[in-house]
Amino acid sequence: MKFIKYTCFSILSIALLSACSMEQSSESGMNNMSNQTMTNTTSSKHPLVGKEASDFELKDMKGNTVKLSDYKGKKVYLKFWATWCGPCRQSMPELNKLVEEKDRDFEILTVMAPGMQGEKTEKEFVEWFAQQDYPSVPVLYNPDGSAFANYQVRSIPTEVFIDSQGKIGHVQLGAISNEDAKKIISELK
Repeated sequence: MKFIKYTCFSILSIALLSACSMEQSSESGMNNMSNQTMTNTTSSKHPLVGKEASDFELKDMKGNTVKLSDYKGKKVYLKFWATWCGPCRQSMPELNKLVEEKDRDFEILTVMAPGMQGEKTEKEFVEWFAQQDYPSVPVLYNPDGSAFANYQVRSIPTEVFIDSQGKIGHVQLGAISNEDAKKIISELK
């Protein structure tokens, strides 16, 4: 009986201590996502900080093509997230408020990977998203996960802050408040 309790406790502990993380698969090079909780980790020492932001060409929910280079000369708040990630979903209503602010001096984009590693398909996502409380949040589809790979996303959510010169100024692992996001953005060029 003690063995069963110990085994159950061990499994539960491992599940709770894990993060909404993405592990690199040695076979395919694709990211394996697991539904777990995430603690906030701020990183101005992330390997991408100071480097040129990787351009991408993704479709939005209306089928329009969006390129990061379209925002050249502007600061960009780029959030990588997934529908199965609790901290991601919890942070989206607050992000929606930030998106709706009229006096922002930066752009906000979110990226998700439909159909990958347990994520909803585009069709399922559209139906799910219509029922959520964040209708203004711009969502870009990255079905092949290339943007996740280029930005070295290993946990969800990951927020990347890009300065007006197109360089990565900060990477945030875990959900972030609007006030903290604004502070980070205000420190960018």
